[in-house]
Amino acid sequence: MVEEEYIGKDDMDLFDNPMTRAALAAMSDDEKRRYKEIGEEMYGHMNFEDSKVLNNIPEPMEETLAYIQEQLKSGLHPSFLDEDEKAFLADSLGKEWYVKWGYVEGDLSEIVTLRK
Repeated sequence: MVEEEYIGKDDMDLFDNPMTRAALAAMSDDEKRRYKEIGEEMYGHMNFEDSKVLNNIPEPMEETLAYIQEQLKSGLHPSFLDEDEKAFLADSLGKEWYVKWGYVEGDLSEIVTLRK
């Protein structure tokens, strides 16, 4: 009869289990440093506990934010933004980002507020 190895609760952790510990032990110091940099690049812009984007927005995202804001400053009504752009603005500027341009929540789906 084959003896089954006991898998403890700690061995089921996604980021700390026998496989990840073995992979980490096999990495060189340069590889560990590079993976740390990659992790910071991918996840260093978000506070996961508060679900908020930190101010250090990566450069391409800053350009995207500036582009969308410029459209709104030029008179584009928020209802003409696509859902991804609206979600991006909410993530970057907060849930009520539209108030900055004098709009109300209803303006996200139809023209409610007319600017003079």
